Amino acid sequence: MRKRGARIRHQAKAAPGLIAQSLGPEYETRLRMAVEAFRGGWAQAAHFNDLADTLDLLQIGIALYPAQKADPGAAAVAELALVAMQNMRERYEQRGKLGVTGEELKAIELLADVSLDYWNRRSGALFAEAYRQLTNVRNAQREDERAAA
Repeated sequence: MRKRGARIRHQAKAAPGLIAQSLGPEYETRLRMAVEAFRGGWAQAAHFNDLADTLDLLQIGIALYPAQKADPGAAAVAELALVAMQNMRERYEQRGKLGVTGEELKAIELLADVSLDYWNRRSGALFAEAYRQLTNVRNAQREDERAAA
């Protein structure tokens, strides 16, 4: 016997975070490669930039959706990674070479793991919005650099 009521068609507005990340695996690949580059001692500025983008993306995601259930672990890891990356940048400016201490390596490994886990548990729409905002910020920074030069 057929149901008499109108059919309800549910449709997700965006793919879940886990699905969205599996559709574009380059995010995880670049992140893991950056961590390996620092571990192996052959890191370049592009690897540092990938880690900086990961950190900024995580911070934007945490700030974008304050109504979500608080994730104090992700916020604490973001703070820890921020300190480690500031130390790495200062060392680079002094010595001209990218490198990490043991504690900084642990911090960026933790950042990679927590960031991937965080985005796997969130909606794909939140990831897309955070990525869009990060792209806008980076484009504005490039324009400011061009204007200053």
